[in-house]
Amino acid sequence: MVYWFDIRMAVLTFPLVALLITFPVLLWHYHRFGAISRWSILMLYSFVFYLLCAYFLIILPLPSIASVAKLTTPRYNLQPLLFVREFIDQNPFRLGAPQTWLAAVRAPTVIQPLFNIVLTLPFGFYLRSYFHKSWLQTILLTFCLSLFFELTQLSGDYGIYPRSYRLFDVDDLLLNTTGGLLGFGLTRIVLPLLPTSQHIKEKLRIQSRQVSVFRHATAFVADWISFSILSVVGNGLLGNVKTLSQPVALVSLVIAVLLPQLIWRKTLGMRLVHLKVVGSSGQKATVKHLCQRWLAGYSLFLLPILIGGGLAFVNTNSQLYMYGSIVMVLLLVLIIGVLGLDMMIDAFRPQHALLFERWSKTKLISDYH
Repeated sequence: MVYWFDIRMAVLTFPLVALLITFPVLLWHYHRFGAISRWSILMLYSFVFYLLCAYFLIILPLPSIASVAKLTTPRYNLQPLLFVREFIDQNPFRLGAPQTWLAAVRAPTVIQPLFNIVLTLPFGFYLRSYFHKSWLQTILLTFCLSLFFELTQLSGDYGIYPRSYRLFDVDDLLLNTTGGLLGFGLTRIVLPLLPTSQHIKEKLRIQSRQVSVFRHATAFVADWISFSILSVVGNGLLGNVKTLSQPVALVSLVIAVLLPQLIWRKTLGMRLVHLKVVGSSGQKATVKHLCQRWLAGYSLFLLPILIGGGLAFVNTNSQLYMYGSIVMVLLLVLIIGVLGLDMMIDAFRPQHALLFERWSKTKLISDYH
């Protein structure tokens, strides 16, 4: 079947897209709800996969630019309901001749309109069941999705091709919109089988009190991004001087992570996912304990900053530079191994306290309200 190629391409592309959207998805869910709903994640990722499939179905297979340049076929059809006239004129269907019925169903005048309706059936399902849109909003959003597809084709995939290689068809807009509305209506059949919004909110309320390893990791990644941005900006302002890169990184790490904890007991990343640092018994964390937490928790960054800063003033061809680099690599491997094992234990044992939290006598708690 010709459509299987497009679906296979979506299957191959989806892991990369999923990887790119995972952090924003986690960040948004933790910030909005304080927890992750497995049902919501399943629906969201399946929705993204559906959109990938739909997009590839309307642009693939990609022809060569040379072959497109030679096309003389019409670029668009602005006559509504042309597919009805084509069915009457070209389809072999005859009501009194059953032998024509199978050929009629297989004819392009049936397959093409049917494809355009089926293409957006899932879109209507997601709009009603996951996004909780009304039928009027479903019509509008499905029409906009269809218009995006048609303009993609009309533009020759945004100017990549000298002209369109597929027809911009006003009938596709009508059929796609019909498919979305039909999907919205059919969703009513399966709605009783799906979790209710109230049930999901109640589970999220309970989970929002817990600090999972994924929530912790999401805060860490957000802090790492802010630290990286500060480092890049700082080095840019100072002219990207090599000998200053390590001090700039150290100052950036202090500003992005340590200072916010000392002042507010939470970094930007923690604030985004509704976490804060407290003492191991729930009391206010002291300055000493926060500094210990910063030193141990960010040793993976501090070690190359400190050793690299010293090596910056050493001749790169000397033995000292070689030995220093080897020591740094070995220590990094050791730290990564210990932290990785510690995080794996934490993932399977929610009550497990991370090593740097034990040493600093601190812990993260949820402040989601």
